[in-house]
Amino acid sequence: MLSLLPTFISQLHTDSLAANCRRLVIVEGDLRWATQISQLFSEHYSAMLWAGEDAPESMLQCLFKTAKKWLGQETDCIAINAHHGIDANVIGALSGTIKGGGVMLLLLPLGWKSDANISPFMKRLSLLCSDPDVITLSQDTSIPVFKPWIHQSHNSIEFTSSAPRFCLTQQQEHAVDAIIKVAVGHRKRPLVLSADRGRGKSSALGIAAAELMLTRKMKIAVTSPSFACASTVFSHAQQRLVDADTTHPHRLLCQGSELHFIAQDVICDVADKYDFILVDEAAAIPGDTLIALLNRHNRLVFATTIHGYEGTGRGFEIKFKQALNRKMPQWKALHIEQPIRWQVDDPLELWVFNALLLNAEYSTIETLPDAKISYELVTKSELVANKNLLSQIVGLLIHAHYQTSPNDVQQLLDDATQHVLIARTEQHVIGCCLLIKEGEFDDDLAQAVMLGHRRIKGHLLAQSIAAHLGLKAAAKQSCYRILRIAVLPALHRQRIGQQLLSCAEKYALSCDVDYIGTSFGASDELVNFWHNAGFTPIRLGINKDAASGLHSLLCVKVFHPNCYDSWFNDAALLFSASFSAQRVEQFQQLAPDLFLRLYRNKKSLSIDYQLPDPFIQSQLKGFCLGALGYDYVVASIETKLSSYLLSDDCTRNEELFFVIAKVMQRQAWTDVISTFKFTGRKQAENILRQFVSENLI
Repeated sequence: MLSLLPTFISQLHTDSLAANCRRLVIVEGDLRWATQISQLFSEHYSAMLWAGEDAPESMLQCLFKTAKKWLGQETDCIAINAHHGIDANVIGALSGTIKGGGVMLLLLPLGWKSDANISPFMKRLSLLCSDPDVITLSQDTSIPVFKPWIHQSHNSIEFTSSAPRFCLTQQQEHAVDAIIKVAVGHRKRPLVLSADRGRGKSSALGIAAAELMLTRKMKIAVTSPSFACASTVFSHAQQRLVDADTTHPHRLLCQGSELHFIAQDVICDVADKYDFILVDEAAAIPGDTLIALLNRHNRLVFATTIHGYEGTGRGFEIKFKQALNRKMPQWKALHIEQPIRWQVDDPLELWVFNALLLNAEYSTIETLPDAKISYELVTKSELVANKNLLSQIVGLLIHAHYQTSPNDVQQLLDDATQHVLIARTEQHVIGCCLLIKEGEFDDDLAQAVMLGHRRIKGHLLAQSIAAHLGLKAAAKQSCYRILRIAVLPALHRQRIGQQLLSCAEKYALSCDVDYIGTSFGASDELVNFWHNAGFTPIRLGINKDAASGLHSLLCVKVFHPNCYDSWFNDAALLFSASFSAQRVEQFQQLAPDLFLRLYRNKKSLSIDYQLPDPFIQSQLKGFCLGALGYDYVVASIETKLSSYLLSDDCTRNEELFFVIAKVMQRQAWTDVISTFKFTGRKQAENILRQFVSENLI
């Protein structure tokens, strides 16, 4: 067989180059044989990469954990060693680096499809490998007859771009024009440039940067998850800047202009030093960094991959565009559809999209039909067998949470401790809830976790209570953590989420767990949802989540009576005490409406400085009359305000939020004046006096 293989590979290579397409080849056999096959392929492809363990010495190796570093680079052949397990993120990340004419080899054991112990995710892949465009080379069968790829689409458009731009498609030309317009047109009109991989999105950034640098003096910053990710931007700019100075690392200088790579963690600190900022792979950059950039610069382009291996593109668009609508409502959007680096309907791209559900779509139903809504547990086998069901669930999860990745889909199918509940009407999935079993540590392990000596993969809820609150009893008990809960956007506020959560609680009870809990990015709306469902906050993360830009909040609901005395009562009291103590330091900048929501929990106590009430009243009256300044009465105001916030008389409005920010959180006068758009301190103090007079005396 091996003697005939070079001819087959040559035919494949020639056909793929002519068609500008990429192919998937499944290599089934023992690892030694598969390595020989890979080496034969390497003789026909100049840029060969081995992903995984056991790489031959002649090949460049990429371990699964470093696959992200290849983002933005190019190869023409990749062998992915799946003999020791498969990683969905790796397939997604590395497939995007293969240029037209290339091939991806997926190395798998002989008989993997018929293995009784095959995982659900691999079972699903085995079904997709029957696709006619997938080539299979098996150790125990002869080489198949080579079949050229037949391109079904006839929509190719002839296009010629003038020098020095030389765009490859009309859509890329439009993208370059749009990028330049952001730099030279009206301020505060950022561009969100979206595309799937291989559409020339990053090269458009480089082409536009070069054109700007040749026609005017500009300082342009480029930021992305790493310089490797931005290398395409720089290579395309350099091609067009013939006389550029390239001696500086990560910088191009030309005719008094510069293009400079700035790491994502410092871009906000230096943003004001640049005339124009390009953000490449924006969906892979923390959300709070992107929003901070909106506050620090007026000329920005955000380029993002829609169906990227991170699985974050569409979720990014939804979440980030909400911030754009608030801060710069005249922003523009542009999508590049036509591929450049490979052909339309590329067989490898289509297979990867299907295998990793990167193109998963949620149901488009907008109104509830008369049919009854059913709430049910879905089995792993049903998820594998029903492609439409799985696609709707994953599409809904991606829409609801922009950190959903292909590995999350793999875990959804393969993790026996993870369970899926859905709300369904007819054939439409309108809501879903993911649960995962945690806890039940023995005493020694719980003690080690509490002391910080051990960390067990997963078990976020149980470990956090033990390690961060010092309550190991919770880790010894059993619990379910709610990973995600999502409802179709068009059907929000119809109690579907609440009903789904109620079903999740009943299922957890039927499994005889001690408590249920969740962790989420704390916003006023979400905290209110979980509060109404009877969940109690027990820990607010000190640092904001890198992707959401929000503090993570842990909430629980206990089922077993033993929970109360063993750890829950202490956890609830500790949260209230800690939140009160941290309000002027760690949570000083927390949004006042969220502050109020968290402060008004069941265990909160009003602040008491042991001041006699007549004296407090005298101070407050003196303040309202202007006889006493704020600095002399703040303790008295705080005492009365804390009681007011916990009372039924408390009314949520902008004046109250200002008073919370100033008195409870001790924000600086300059900060509250800016946030609440006061003319100055005098106006702010007058409003505070009026509030005290009307509500605290």
